[in-house]
Amino acid sequence: MKRTTYISLFILLFAQLSIAQSPTLLRVEGIARMTEVPEEVIVSINLNVKDSLYQTCFNKSMQSLKELKAYFKKNGIDPKLIKSKNVAVNEAFEYRHNKRMKIGYVADIALEIKAPFTQKFSNALLTSLDHESMDINYNIGFGFSDEQKTKLRQKAIELAVTDARQKAETIAKAAGLKLAGIQSINYGSQSASFRQLDMVYKQEFNSATGAARVNNFGGVDLNPKEQQIQKSISIEWSFTE
Repeated sequence: MKRTTYISLFILLFAQLSIAQSPTLLRVEGIARMTEVPEEVIVSINLNVKDSLYQTCFNKSMQSLKELKAYFKKNGIDPKLIKSKNVAVNEAFEYRHNKRMKIGYVADIALEIKAPFTQKFSNALLTSLDHESMDINYNIGFGFSDEQKTKLRQKAIELAVTDARQKAETIAKAAGLKLAGIQSINYGSQSASFRQLDMVYKQEFNSATGAARVNNFGGVDLNPKEQQIQKSISIEWSFTE
């Protein structure tokens, strides 16, 4: 009976000591908010070619791609900037008298252009995309370059840590506490707010609808706009009274 009592007292004493020795934590979230103008223009282009025969359709698509690159080069854009992302030739169908009928093949070539934004490049781009003899549709957007992303990420982390420290010091002072040291830092690199670094400011111009013709670009402000970048970091401090 006494042995059981001694064991119970020992467990109770150990639990109290553990609680007394456990650091009391203050958790604070530091937030950094910045704005920056993307320096890269990004263009996604889809070139479509149709024909009744598979091989002819493919050959025509390769010829159209060659002509498109030549047209871009003529307007002052280096063809090396035009990257092929995907080439596909599929059967084409249409409905006639409520029946789905094969009418041939359609080739779809997905292209992408990335380049530093300048007004000169912008003008050459709009001129190059005004190609009425080809079935193309595209969207133009702006994004941060890899160098920008690295610099912005570093700056955002520094600002978020500074913000967290200032908040922790303010809270500790108001509560009559003293910060003893950092216990943990949670860096949420996968958080949705930080993905804004990879966002593209999109404006879409579709040649298939006729809305993308250069003579209709008079009211379009084809310039990158400021984008907001936000980063948060959670830091835990131990403190004493």
